[in-house]
Amino acid sequence: MSFGTHNDYPDDYFADTRMTFGDHLEELRLHLWRAIAGFGVAMVLCFFIGKPVLKTFIIDPVERQLGEFWDRRAAKVREKSLGQMDLLKETLKEKGEPQLMHLDIPRAQAEDLLAGRPVRPVTDPKSMLEEDWTQLLVRMQPLEVSAAIAPALQAIGPRPSMKTMNVTEAFMVFFKVSLACGLVVASPWIFWQVWMFVAAGLYPHEKRYVHLYLPFSLGLFLAGAFVCQFIVLPKAIEALLWFNEWIDLDPDLRLNEWLGFAISMPIVFGLSFQTPLVMLFLYKIGIMDISTYQSKRKMAFFVLAVLAAIITPSIDAVSMLFLWVPLCLLYQLGIWLCQWSRRDELEIDEPDPDELVGV
Repeated sequence: MSFGTHNDYPDDYFADTRMTFGDHLEELRLHLWRAIAGFGVAMVLCFFIGKPVLKTFIIDPVERQLGEFWDRRAAKVREKSLGQMDLLKETLKEKGEPQLMHLDIPRAQAEDLLAGRPVRPVTDPKSMLEEDWTQLLVRMQPLEVSAAIAPALQAIGPRPSMKTMNVTEAFMVFFKVSLACGLVVASPWIFWQVWMFVAAGLYPHEKRYVHLYLPFSLGLFLAGAFVCQFIVLPKAIEALLWFNEWIDLDPDLRLNEWLGFAISMPIVFGLSFQTPLVMLFLYKIGIMDISTYQSKRKMAFFVLAVLAAIITPSIDAVSMLFLWVPLCLLYQLGIWLCQWSRRDELEIDEPDPDELVGV
């Protein structure tokens, strides 16, 4: 688009919107207070949804992986204990008639035992209702059974879960989650107030570029946050817990520490997914070209690896790799976008000196 060949716009774009410096400050103050008021209202409303958000998006992904970690450990201990249980049975036979005792057992498992079927495992006994349990009259020697089961119970350990270390931690975590939710809910209103202030100083063609690329940028950010929350985080937790399982250590996760990781990782991924847009912008303004992107691909992958190691909240290599691989794919996507888009479509010719408006 050339200012010398098109006269669709007036000579002075801001002839009707001239403001003094004080007027600009007053306009900034007005939009700033509107943004703050909208954020305050959204945060108050988010206090009512803070608990389900905290439970669904912050705690549940970790609890599921911790449950699978505990199940794998229990399965290994169960396999090792089979020989000890066989030895216990022989010991009870030698000692004669065992005692009769009532044993609380899940109803489904009791039905399997009475029918001679394989016993179905119960993953979360705490969530079962009272009517889901029943009693069986069994014959056992309590002392011998306890001696045989104690090492296995000690090896399995208690089922791990998220913990708070002081009395105020749960409240502070709830407040932080409500604050973050309020910021997310109010973000369209906040961005609109920022846009209303900035748009007054933009040329029409500059507004067109914002309208063109802002939805694309928002889509990339949401895609990065979605990939992190539902794909990367569960796999990262599983991989990190594998080291505990390999070294045979008990995980003890603190809620407040995990909250910072769970909030910052989606933001980091969302910002990192802007890579194709940054590449396209550098290509459009003539700083980079497609051949440079292609010839420097290996160097770019190395730089992206260093960047992923720096911006990842944690210091482990697993989280860094989960961010580096998508960045490499996004780099290739940026090359394709540059190939599909012609540079001269968005180039802007300098205005003729005679058409410049003096200020």
